[in-house]
Amino acid sequence: MPTNWDETLKKWAETINATDEERGNGAREAIQQAIRSAPKLASQKGIEVFVTGSYRNNTNTRGDSDIDVAVVLRDVAFYELPADGSVTREMLGLRDSGYSFDSFRDDVGTALKDRFGAGNVTAGNKAYDVHASGDRLDADVAVFLGHRRYTGKRTASGAWECFEGVEMRPRNAPAERIINWPDQHYRRGVAKNDATNRRFKRMVRIFKHLRADMADQGDDEQRSAAGQVRAFVLECLVYNAPDACFNLEQGGYLKDTEAVLRWLLDATRPGADSSKLMEVSGMKPLFHGPARRTPEQAYAFLKAGWRRIFGAKGLPR
Repeated sequence: MPTNWDETLKKWAETINATDEERGNGAREAIQQAIRSAPKLASQKGIEVFVTGSYRNNTNTRGDSDIDVAVVLRDVAFYELPADGSVTREMLGLRDSGYSFDSFRDDVGTALKDRFGAGNVTAGNKAYDVHASGDRLDADVAVFLGHRRYTGKRTASGAWECFEGVEMRPRNAPAERIINWPDQHYRRGVAKNDATNRRFKRMVRIFKHLRADMADQGDDEQRSAAGQVRAFVLECLVYNAPDACFNLEQGGYLKDTEAVLRWLLDATRPGADSSKLMEVSGMKPLFHGPARRTPEQAYAFLKAGWRRIFGAKGLPR
């Protein structure tokens, strides 16, 4: 257990170095080359390949070994229409595509195996696991179609307004819709980081390191709590903390960490209205949705994290 928390938090807050950025760019370029070289994908012009997750958002730590890469076909999209029926498929001119999500995912898988070798590519429930030592590549490659959420409103130009994200269907649950908003997540994360004098992303790294420390060296309660929350949830929790919780001391993070933990403990405590907590994208609630995560899990982590750093004294009730 660290004995000097002030110095430990400073170390945990450190940003990625140039080598990490190069790894992300190298992974994207390698996957992109595999897609471009695939005969079945050559005719699909709307394919985007980009790094996502912690490497794109600059919140990665040494524990984030694999790089998340998204392969998105924008020309074919899933969609959401307003529940009130104010907009219909016919009004939008939507029609079924002859190229399905399953076909696109299989074609991407074939492209990866052709490029990196079948033995280096494993198809998982949500992503392809690519480990190619010759290319120094360790990546989780997730395949998506576009996603359009129509609001029922018109833009200034008269077009139907929609928000654009990405969507996939897991192999083991093809009826489940996993909808992500990577561009909104990235933009809002950058804005939050600017508003907090670059402390938001540093605090995310602190929380991720804290979880790893609890899992590795904590007591039974801390180990259990650390195993219940994903890194994505930690980033979203920190995002919800008000800007006033950040930048409370020059050159240190102990006061910021205390303020963020205290605010989040109050926001997730039993009986609190956690429905207002949102994902970083602002497009989905953090809890009370289809994802299997709960405010109780978050509260258990935050409480154990407080004990890890500050002890039982002063623990918010």
